[in-house]
Amino acid sequence: MSFYNDPEIPIKVILGQTFTISLESIPSTGYTWEANYDSTVIELLKPQRFVPNTSAVGGSGLELFDFQTKQHGKTQIKMKMQREWEETPKEVKIFEVHIE
Repeated sequence: MSFYNDPEIPIKVILGQTFTISLESIPSTGYTWEANYDSTVIELLKPQRFVPNTSAVGGSGLELFDFQTKQHGKTQIKMKMQREWEETPKEVKIFEVHIE
């Protein structure tokens, strides 16, 4: 499985391949990442998961999103970091996905 964290670099995968988007996060602040994508082209395989960088309570880590490609073409994954109760995201990252 390939890992991607830079939206400036297009994700190039083949049909049926799985890949992971990995983003820095500190969920104890209330901010989490949410993935918006075209489910006819790619599929989120499992719910996001958090992998801590430290054993300290409230520490930072990575939020991981595992996807699998379902059809050829180009699509985008829009990642938004925000608190559930706020309307405006703190940060948005758009990943271009090219499926061959």
